[in-house]
Amino acid sequence: MKNKETGEFELLVGNGQIISGFFILALLLAVFFAMGYIVARAKYQQEPGAATTLAASPPSDSRGPAAAPAIPPATPPGAQQGDTAKPDGDAQPQPPTRPAQDVKPEKTEPPPEPVPAETPQGIYWQISATVNQDAARALLQTIKDMGLPVTLSPGPNNFTRVLVGPYSDTATLAHVKTQLENAGLHPVKHTQ
Repeated sequence: MKNKETGEFELLVGNGQIISGFFILALLLAVFFAMGYIVARAKYQQEPGAATTLAASPPSDSRGPAAAPAIPPATPPGAQQGDTAKPDGDAQPQPPTRPAQDVKPEKTEPPPEPVPAETPQGIYWQISATVNQDAARALLQTIKDMGLPVTLSPGPNNFTRVLVGPYSDTATLAHVKTQLENAGLHPVKHTQ
């Protein structure tokens, strides 16, 4: 509507128009959120899938596919090479097996050493307490590489503590704390 005094137009917005605008805005935000969710989910699911397909496919021969040796089909136990067996409706197809010369034995690592039940009495710097013993052992090795005395100690609720020490004098304790903080660790004093 045109204002007769100033010559300007006034725009009147009612309650129904305000509510409609709000719902349109909320709908647009929901659409953008859903699109972002779908894209992120597809990207996340694509990454692990690519790793499994690479692991499942055998490495290609550098001479090309024509030069790769053929793998003979597996014969069931008790059957001779020339025998052919009728497929049963209940029997499931067996995947082809590789010849014995291609099979490589898996590397076996020695079992990790158990966490000692008790540690000597003294004042320690506790670096970590975790239920993941592999992470605790990795941190233990990192601190050993720094040249500090470090040990693992059992904690409550199946936690494993990573303790540096023991120390008896406060000067050495302060020096080690500074060294650990410079390495990016956050030590906490622990008395055993």
